[in-house]
Amino acid sequence: MIEILAPCGGEESLAAVLNTGADAVYLGVTSFSARRNAKNFTFGQLREAVRLCHISGVKVYVTLNTLVFDEELSDLAATASQVEEAGADGVIVQDPGAARVIRRAAPKLRLHASTQMTITSAAGAEFARKMGFSRVVLAREMSLKEIEQVVKNVDIETEVFVHGALCVCVSGQCLMSAVYGGRSGNRGLCAQPCRLDMTFGDRHNVLSLKDLSIIEKLPELDRIGVTSAKIEGRMKRPEYAAAAVNACRDVLSGKEPDMKTLKAVFSRSGFTRSYYDGTLRDMQGIRTKDDVISANSALSGLKKLYEKPYKRHTVDVSLTVRKDQPLTASVTCEQHSFIYHTDIIPEKALNRAITASELEERLRKTGGTIYEIGRAAVSLDDGLMLSASAVNSLRRGIFAELDEMFADA
Repeated sequence: MIEILAPCGGEESLAAVLNTGADAVYLGVTSFSARRNAKNFTFGQLREAVRLCHISGVKVYVTLNTLVFDEELSDLAATASQVEEAGADGVIVQDPGAARVIRRAAPKLRLHASTQMTITSAAGAEFARKMGFSRVVLAREMSLKEIEQVVKNVDIETEVFVHGALCVCVSGQCLMSAVYGGRSGNRGLCAQPCRLDMTFGDRHNVLSLKDLSIIEKLPELDRIGVTSAKIEGRMKRPEYAAAAVNACRDVLSGKEPDMKTLKAVFSRSGFTRSYYDGTLRDMQGIRTKDDVISANSALSGLKKLYEKPYKRHTVDVSLTVRKDQPLTASVTCEQHSFIYHTDIIPEKALNRAITASELEERLRKTGGTIYEIGRAAVSLDDGLMLSASAVNSLRRGIFAELDEMFADA
């Protein structure tokens, strides 16, 4: 199934998208990120983020997607090495020269061609493939037909923006912020001058576009073979990212997404999918006072979306409870199987002995974790008792061991 790829501007956003079910995240470190004004991650924070994500089976892609000056190449190489050491799964790169430096400095990192490379055709995707890129992030200006041509004709992963802001210029080619205020978007400092009230005749705000949203088209993108559905928004609040991931999850599970709430949390006079449809109509939009008021009312209820961890792994457990012997459990979870040994010895029942069904029920209480119990079998001698705290300790120990296994995988 198509990957849901979520933005993380900081640690709170990371928690929000993990708890709403993202399959992968993208984030920046303190340099070479096209969103330098996001909170971004130190290398220490990156290592912990990668660990948390990998325990959940979630991929981590790091943005090293600014244009790079010659005098920065040694710093770029050092940064790439640290990103690789942290265990990230790939890096998103705009600058072909930077890609070459990263390939030498961190050969284990997969290269993803940023949308700023303006890849809009099969020929462009093939060029990226020959350069050593594993994935292309296609330009946001492409129609479904154009996306499908790339997917069908080039042996490379494809990533498509499905929700978030649109630039009036072709992705990565705008110099307006640099010209107006010396703040280059390709150096991570876009000031968004296109959102100002530019006029043409009696028309106002002619360069400001509505946000893109084709979340409802996810089944179509999945059908044609797109690898990843990307949500824009590393500068936006955790609630925004969580709401977008939740909407994607709903669509892929056959439910109606809550587009009304998604529009309320952030939009510019609504959404557009004109590029995707190939119509180029109804695209102009600004952030109105009504949009801001709607967001204020929507945000308050959205934290409940990510209060609890998203269930990531199903664990099968066979528990053996014998008189005068420590508990043992045979555990299987995806590719991992092991025997979990404890020093917990069951007590002799003074009144009523515990039953196998009661033990199974206690095992299944996995709230607050990313795990759920699938098959559970209990082999139990007669006349024994196990406290709830003993079963909780057993369960916590099993999950802690699985955490380490997934983190190291």
